[in-house]
Amino acid sequence: MKAITRRQYGNAQRIFFKDLPIPKPGEQELLIKVHCHTINRTDCAILHGKPYLFRFFIGWPKPKKQILGTDFAGEVVKVGSGVKEFKPGDRVFGFNDQGLASQAEYCCISQSEPIIGIPDGISYRAAAASIEGAHYAINFLRYTKLRKGEKVLVLGATGAIGSALIQILKARGIRVDAVGPENYRDYWQSRGVERYWDYKSKSPLPKNKAYVAVFDAVGKSSFFQCRSVLQKGGLYISSELGPFASNLFLALFAGLMPKAKVKFPYPLGLMESLSTMQNLLAEGKYRPLIDPIKLGPSAAEEAYNYVDSGEKIGNFIMEWS
Repeated sequence: MKAITRRQYGNAQRIFFKDLPIPKPGEQELLIKVHCHTINRTDCAILHGKPYLFRFFIGWPKPKKQILGTDFAGEVVKVGSGVKEFKPGDRVFGFNDQGLASQAEYCCISQSEPIIGIPDGISYRAAAASIEGAHYAINFLRYTKLRKGEKVLVLGATGAIGSALIQILKARGIRVDAVGPENYRDYWQSRGVERYWDYKSKSPLPKNKAYVAVFDAVGKSSFFQCRSVLQKGGLYISSELGPFASNLFLALFAGLMPKAKVKFPYPLGLMESLSTMQNLLAEGKYRPLIDPIKLGPSAAEEAYNYVDSGEKIGNFIMEWS
C-alpha cells in the first residue's frame, strides 16, 4: 500500500511517499480502507514535533509512528476475532490527536480508539471534514455555559475550528457575529451570522461590550485586544497558547479576574465529539466547509506546506479512492 511517512521531526521535506505492506489486524483491531482524511493543524504539529512538550506524547526523541495522520473516513474491510461492535462493510470515521497512522491506503486501528459510524447519506469527504476542527470547537464550548439567545464573537470564520464553531453555536440557538475574509461575508450571513467583519479592516471589532464570549479560532488575537468587547464576566478562549503562553497563565488566574476571564480549552472527550458530530450530520444541521484545493497523496509535501501556510479554507481533504 501507499503511505505518507516520515522518520524524523521537521518540515514537509521530511515526508516520504512510499510503499509499505498492508497491516494485519490484531485480535482487537480493525483494518480500514481509508477513503479520505484531512491534513490539519494537528497533523502539522505532529510532523514538526512542536511544541516540544508534544513529543512526550507522540515520541521522544523520534516519532512513535512512521505513518502520519490523525483522522480518517473509510470502510472496515477486516476485523480481529475480539472485535464485536464493527464488521466488514461498516462506514466509519475517527480521530486521535496523538496520531492514528491514517494517511495511507489502509490502516489498522484498535477498537478502543475513538471511532464511530458515518450516518447514512453522508459522504466520506463530509465525514472526514467534520472531525478535527469540530473536536476543538466542541472543546471551546465545554468551557462555557451559554444560554440560547446570547451573543458571541468568532474570530477565524473560515478556519476548520471557526467554521465548525459557528455551525455548532447556531445549532444550539446562540447568536453569532464573526470575523473572517471579506469574500465569505455572504456565505456566513446566509447561514445566520448576524454581523461580519473583514479581518483585514483596521477595526474588525465592535466598539461596545457586546459579547458573553469571544472565541479566537485562529490564535491571532489576545485577551487584551478583545476584553473591550466582552460583557462583565465574559470569557475569552483561544485555540493557541498566545504570546509567551499568556492564555495558559491568564487561565490559571481566571478566578482573580472579576470583569472578564480567560479559559484555556484543553482538548478532551474525543469520543464525545465524534458522537456530537455524528448526530449533527445525521440531523442535517452541519455542513463542513471544505477547501477547494485538491492535491493527491503523492503531493503530500506540497499539501502540508499549503496547510502550514495558514491560507487553507475550512478543511483540506486528501482522497485515496
